[in-house]
Formats: sequence, structure tokens, C-alpha cells
Amino acid sequence: MIDESLRAGCEISLGFPHHGSETPADHLRAVADYMDREGLKAEMYLGGPMVAALEAKIADLLGKPAAMWCPTGTLAQGIAARIHAARTGQASIQLHPTSHLELHEERGYHFAHGLDARLIGNWSSPLNAADLQSAAACAFIELPQRHNGGALPAWAELEAIKARGKALDLPLHLDGARLWSTRPFYDDRAYAEICDGFASVYVSLYKDIGALGGAVLAGESAFIAEARLWLARFGGRLVSPVPMVPDALRFIDRRLELMLAFVDRARTLAVALSGIEGIAITPDPPHVNMLHLRLPCDAPTAERARDEAARQTGVWLGNRFWALEGASVCSLEITVGETLLGQLDARLVDAVAVLASHVGKAAIRPGQTTPA
Repeated sequence: MIDESLRAGCEISLGFPHHGSETPADHLRAVADYMDREGLKAEMYLGGPMVAALEAKIADLLGKPAAMWCPTGTLAQGIAARIHAARTGQASIQLHPTSHLELHEERGYHFAHGLDARLIGNWSSPLNAADLQSAAACAFIELPQRHNGGALPAWAELEAIKARGKALDLPLHLDGARLWSTRPFYDDRAYAEICDGFASVYVSLYKDIGALGGAVLAGESAFIAEARLWLARFGGRLVSPVPMVPDALRFIDRRLELMLAFVDRARTLAVALSGIEGIAITPDPPHVNMLHLRLPCDAPTAERARDEAARQTGVWLGNRFWALEGASVCSLEITVGETLLGQLDARLVDAVAVLASHVGKAAIRPGQTTPA
């Protein structure tokens, strides 16, 4: 449970959203002001120039012939899996054990789309070429892998994954929810080069871009034409694209320009936090604008320690702790956006130190002087 009054009273908040503390009403007013400045008018059923402009922009960035805006990533990726299944005649998709589809979407791939999943690879590391198997509708490759702290395969391994998929005649789908932060790790290669070899690509417009919502699915023209039919069939053809589409248009250039600064800030923060006893940073150094702090405790213990850190330091470290590997370890996810760019390391280090200290104390049993 989150103590909302405690969180609201903190001077610094590292929880979502990551780009500031404006109220929902202020955010909507900013969208309205942007639409007035740009002369954007009402559009219906995702068929107007505003949606077309966003789709064309992202298709170009990703190096794909066509793209489709979608209200959610869950819908976009389910549609992609369904189309690949119909085209290949296969009813199974390949997923990493930490895939969002497996952990956070109530197995929608099965109940909404009639597909099964084969889990491949090891929990603690990104997929590699050897993990891919034949006879599947497609394999989902997540770049970066969220639950490994934003870990990425090396460029040579990514190229091997693409080659392996081609050799197996296995379509590759890129789960690029956080793709926008990957270019620094890949020596500033263009998004189009990173996406080359993937039959379809999904990107989020709210996670790192900071829009109010929305996603984009990109691929070949015929693939996207078919995706639009499924978007309508699943109720995703919204009557109006406002406020999500204009919000994405107003933010995307600005946030992409800042992405290198976000990644650099994550790396310097990791260095500052590395001396705190009782935590482990994953990966170290960070690959993208995200890192995970692994703690030797269950999530309720970590939540109590977070609250104590908030009381003592005025820093809210995060909204939730991931306890997906068992009760003895959990992870705090820290994502760098505009909020963290201007914060001094000292405040953050103090808060994490208090967190780690209270986790350590909780592990000490009666009669002991050190944690068990």
C-alpha cells in the first residue's frame, strides 16, 4: 500500500511519472495550448492528419513502411502476435520468462487471441540467439528487458538473434516499450538499424516519452493494414485521438533529444549508489535510463523501509517493489526522466542508504547483532 500523504509530502519523487509533478488538469491544459498553437482540430476514428503525422513520424524513425497508433501496448502486441500466428499457421509464441505479456497482461495472448506461449531463455539475462526455437508464430524480443533492470544484448548478439530468426524462418517481434533509450548502448546506431530484421515493432508513447498514453505498432504495409482491422474489431478505433496523440506529438522530439542525458544520468547515479552496503545494482553499469536496486528482503519489508526513507529524507524512491523471483529478494526500479536530471546525488544516496539500513535491520533476528 502507498501512503499517499507521505508521497505527496516529499520534495523529490522518483515514482511514475518520471518527467515532473504537474497535475492531470495542468497536463490537459498544456495539451490544449499545444493544439491551439499548432492549429490542430478535431478528428474522428483515428483517420485524421494528426494521427497520420504521428504514425508517419514513428514509421520513419523505426525504418518501417507503415505504422498504426494504438491506445495501449497490450492491444498492439496482441494484434501483432495474432497476425503472425495467422500467417505462419502456428499457435505458439516465444516469450522470455520476464515478458510483460506473461507477467502483467493476464495471459491475454491466450484468452483474447487463442495462442499459447513457450518460455525461452533464463530469467536473469537477456535472450540470446541460442534460445530461439523453430515452429512458432513469432518470438518476442524485449529491448531493453525491464525486469532485468533494462538489460540489453550486446550488438553482436542482437545481430545473431536476427540471423537465427531468419535461419529458422521465425518472425521476430520487437517489444520496444522502452526502445527509445537503447541508442547510447548501441553506439548511437539509428532506431531503424536497431529495428532492422524485426517483422514488427511496438513502442510506447508514455513510458519514456511521457505522453498521457498510447503506443505504435510498425511493420510492412500489408501487416499494418491487417492490424487496423483488428484494432477496430477489438474496440481500439477511438472516436477521438485527443488528448493522447497530440500529447505524443508535443513531447516526442524533446524527449528523444534528452535520451542520452537520461542514460548518462542513470550511469552516474549508479556510481554514486554503488558504495551503499546491502544493495546490488542491476545491470552495473546501466544499459539504458533505468536501473534496478536489488534488496535481500520481501516487498512489504522494502515498502516499510521506503516509507521510513521518505520520512527522514523527503525523497520518495518508488511506487512499488518487484518481488518476482521469490520472497527473499525484491527490486526497486529507478527510471531517469526529467525529474532526476536536476537532482543532486547526495539527496538520493541518503534516501537509498536509509532504505538499505532499514532492510538490514529487518533481517536481524532477536538476539542477533548482524543480519541473518
